[in-house]
Amino acid sequence: GLVKRFGRTEAVGGISFEVARGEVFALLGPNGAGKTTTVEILEGFTRRDSGLVDVLGHDPADRSTERHLRERMGVVLQELAVEPFLTVRQALQRNAGYYPDPRPVAEVLGLVGLEGKADDRVRTLSGGQQRRLDLGLGIVGNPEILFLDEPTTGFDPSARREAWDVVRALTSGGTTVILT
Repeated sequence: GLVKRFGRTEAVGGISFEVARGEVFALLGPNGAGKTTTVEILEGFTRRDSGLVDVLGHDPADRSTERHLRERMGVVLQELAVEPFLTVRQALQRNAGYYPDPRPVAEVLGLVGLEGKADDRVRTLSGGQQRRLDLGLGIVGNPEILFLDEPTTGFDPSARREAWDVVRALTSGGTTVILT
């Protein structure tokens, strides 16, 4: 029964779904269908107008459990949100520090195919390499649930296959993946 309105526009109109642990769940639809808004509500970044939401046993709108929930989730946004002067390794190390049990940075670099770019500045990466870094930032915390908002935009066919291989590996290890 999830509902979200922006003024007179109903962005999310009473949707309901359940996702099992280790499942890949995709929200599909045209631009403006409410996919990103739904994901932002599940992540706790946007408040819903009505309906019940439970993510890993918590209401993401409940600020008293916000930190505990954030430590258990990974988020890959549509656009890179990293300081351009950092190196790839520094960006991953910094984000790893936000989590109680992060993946080793070297492992993440290997998973996303950026071993050879570890000491390059973020600003020097191609668009596809930035998307790989985005994915690395999303998985460095070793999340139980990973939110991917259009994760392969800007990837060439080979990088796209590699990204889906990473997703399959994560789900086989029990990580739940929600993607648009």
